[in-house]
Amino acid sequence: MSDSVDPTSTSDPPSDETDGNSCCNPQITDGVTQTSVHVLGLGPATAAVNAYIGQSQSQSILFANMVNQQAQYANIAAATLTQELTQLLDTGRDEE
Repeated sequence: MSDSVDPTSTSDPPSDETDGNSCCNPQITDGVTQTSVHVLGLGPATAAVNAYIGQSQSQSILFANMVNQQAQYANIAAATLTQELTQLLDTGRDEE
């Protein structure tokens, strides 16, 4: 008998594997498995990076608000000093 495959046959085509049960090369299944494990391994790292980014953004907003508040306090202090000096100088003029 010949080794040729009958095109009208409904059986699976011959496999390159030794067990003959799988239709895929083991190198393909290994590649898919490694890719899946790689993607699963990235999950915790991605979560940690997202947490660090969120924390750094929160801190930068906090620092920006602190600088803004210090600038406002400096303006209030300058206005208060100006008002107090004006009152002090006006008090000395009234006595003369």
